[in-house]
Parts: sequence; structure tokens; C-alpha cells
Amino acid sequence: MRLIPTPYGGTLVEAILAQNQAKRLLEQQNEFLKIKPPIEQIYDAEKIALGAYSPLQGFMDEEDYTRVLNRNELKKGLVWTIPIVLTPKGDTKELKPGDEALLLDLFDQPFALLKLEQKFKIDKGEFAEKVYATRDTNHPNVAELSEYGETALSGKVELLRALPNQHGGVELTPRETREYFQKMGWKNVAAYQARNPPHKAHEYIQRLTLERDDVDALFIHPIVGKLKKGDYKPEVIMEAYKVFVEKYYPKNRVLLSALSIAMRYAGPKAVLFYAIIRRNYGCSHYIVGRDQAGVGSYYDPYAAHAIFDKYDVGVVPLRYQETFYCRVCEGMVSSKVCPHPESERVSTSQTKIRELLQQGKPLPKEILRQEVIQILERGDVLIK
Repeated sequence: MRLIPTPYGGTLVEAILAQNQAKRLLEQQNEFLKIKPPIEQIYDAEKIALGAYSPLQGFMDEEDYTRVLNRNELKKGLVWTIPIVLTPKGDTKELKPGDEALLLDLFDQPFALLKLEQKFKIDKGEFAEKVYATRDTNHPNVAELSEYGETALSGKVELLRALPNQHGGVELTPRETREYFQKMGWKNVAAYQARNPPHKAHEYIQRLTLERDDVDALFIHPIVGKLKKGDYKPEVIMEAYKVFVEKYYPKNRVLLSALSIAMRYAGPKAVLFYAIIRRNYGCSHYIVGRDQAGVGSYYDPYAAHAIFDKYDVGVVPLRYQETFYCRVCEGMVSSKVCPHPESERVSTSQTKIRELLQQGKPLPKEILRQEVIQILERGDVLIK
């Protein structure tokens, strides 16, 4: 049997209560303290319990939090770049280590159990500086820190039920993707991180990856949890990718599945975190494009390439330069293979595509497949 990579840390964390246990806890929910986390932490709690964040078994304690901020590692020495903390707003004085509390979802319904182990204070300014490299509240994730409380709650998480599907697409767990990869005989699977509907530059990189002798298949894994204002709606991203994958890729080499987490626009630190997640889903390779997980001009566009030279998370990075449409070449290319001046290039910037949508102007067929254009031109496709 061909073996796919082991989960990060060696073991896939799965903390899902049996149906009868979950039912009993829900029947007794009035006996528990309840916590409403910020939206991104709701998604984090589910992904911890499903193993997407293995080896984490719960929200970080103070030692792990401090080490991640200052050294990009967990206390056991594993590389980790994004703090995973639970910081509900409001008074948490009644919560004490040893307590059990129910976590509430977006609709104020219990979905997970927290076993509180520790409470500690966080400095949101330090968090912003060390994770996002700025305290500028124009950065969307820095602005979101205002939704955090001042006290972090640490402890293991157990899942009572999955969160409601908000995107209308398929969303597989790490266990399910691993089983699917094994069933298909895929050992070396390349993960493709996305947060936008596909255009032909994405397709160009994906096809180059599928042509590699050391890649068996492609796992397209769009983030469709909490995004920012002006991003595409999750259901639009998944619908566009579904149509695109079904028409243009062989079914025995490509798998599409959503990933409901909050988008971290932390540049290279976020990219390494996303690579770890995809290893937990069974991937051996991770595609890294230009300015992945970037926003504005906060990060060097190729810092996400370089961070894999500094840290090893057991995933092979597949680095790609910026791609564009060349009128002379009549196709998608990069500066590595195209000699023509910038005046002959058509940018594939999603910002420009969104501007055209907002202005009601036609979308360029050189950049987008007609099936995707039809979905985007229906209107009301952006988060307001």
C-alpha cells in the first residue's frame, strides 16, 4: 500500500463525541456555562477537534502561545506560526480551571465542549505586531482583534456536532480526505490554497503541478470561512470551482473540498500554517504562488517562498512566480518564459476583476473561463 504523509506531529487528533454522549450533553446544556467565541475561533474549535490543526488538542496555553509569538514553535519544538487562542469578549471571571463550558456557534447553538485548563492575559498589540507584522488597523486581521477579549482560555476541545455548512459545497474532514487519497492510490498530493474563484493564472499553475512526475493528484482546498469585506462570497467560490473542476480536470486526478476557517492575511506565517493544515489532510506538496496570504503591501510578495527555506514542516513547497496573459504569446505565462514587454501583458489581479464587476463592465475572456464569467456576472457575488 502506498503511504500518504503522516499527520503533523505523528498522530491525527480526533475529538468527536459519540452521538449518545453529544445528545446527553445537549439535553443538559442549561447546566453548563456557555461561551460565544469570535467567529474565527468558532471555526478553529471545530478544526481542532477534527484534526486539521494536529497536533493541537485544544486552544493554546500561555507557554505555547508565547513560544509561537516569539519563536514560531510549540513547546514540543514543532514549527508553528499562528497562535490558536480562545478569547471571548465579556466577563470570564466565573470560569475557572477544571470547568467545562459549551462553545456556541454562529447561531448561538452549542457545538463543542471546552475543558478549561488555564486562563492568561494577552496583549493584542503584541499579537498584531508579531503575527501580522503591523499594528495598523487597516490590516483586516488587526482590525478584527478589537473583537477579542483580553483573557485567553486554554483547554481541550471536543466536538458535539459539525458546524452548519455556509457555502453549499462539499467539505471533507482530514480523516475523509486521507481515506479518499488511499482509495485512489494517491501518495503525493499537491494542495492548492484558494480564496477566490478560479481564473486562468490559477489554472496554469495547477496544470503545471499536475504535469509533474512527483505529483499524483491535486487537492483544491478553498478557504470559505470568515473572509473580509470585498472578497467573494463563499458559495460563489465553491460554485465556480465546482463547475471549473468538473469541466476541465480529470476526475481521477483532482479533488475539490472546502475549508471553513478564517482567512489569516499573515503573509509567510499564514502560508506555513496553511501548509501544515494541508499535511494533516494528507498532502505531501503545497503550491506557493506570489504574495500568497498577503493583503495590501504589508509583506514581500515572495516572502512566502523563502519561509520554507527557514522552516521544515514536512511538506514540499512548489514555488511559482507571478503569471499573466501575454497578447503576443496568446496564453498564460510567467517572466521565466515570456520575453515580451509589460505593455503586452494583461494582469490577472483579482482586485481588477472585482473592480470590473463593481463597474458592471465585461470580464476578460483571456483571464477567465466562460463558465466562471457567467457565475460572476450574475451579480451580488462580493461580501459587503
